[in-house]
Amino acid sequence: MFNLTGSEIMFLLIIGLVVLGPEKLPDAIRRVGRLYAELKRMSSGVQTDLRKVMDEPLKEMMNTTNSMKALFNDTSDLFQTAVSEIATPKFVPFSEGETKLPEIPIVLYDGDDTDVESSPIGDVQISASVVDETTNKSSLDDVS
Repeated sequence: MFNLTGSEIMFLLIIGLVVLGPEKLPDAIRRVGRLYAELKRMSSGVQTDLRKVMDEPLKEMMNTTNSMKALFNDTSDLFQTAVSEIATPKFVPFSEGETKLPEIPIVLYDGDDTDVESSPIGDVQISASVVDETTNKSSLDDVS
């Protein structure tokens, strides 16, 4: 507890012998020993009480932590399974007889312009408006 070495104890005994004298020194050593034993008993009692008090909340915290960890692991596993099912590409084998790509309809639309000049090209309509950078006016502004 005090971490005293042998030389330090001898030094304290010599000082005690000089200060107290040879008649009172043994009684003083007994009292110091009893005091030391009492302090040690009290500190071990406090440690035991602290452990008892802190043991239950620590167990509850560990149980909560373990249940949250299990929940996160289960959720992570479900998420990884769902992502692998969604993100795994499904490849279509190539056959040399089919070189034509499927037709996809294309529609271009600018939702901001309601009065847009459009010109039909086949099934696709192209809408455009030109903005003059010097005046910040659209070509459609001149039309109206």
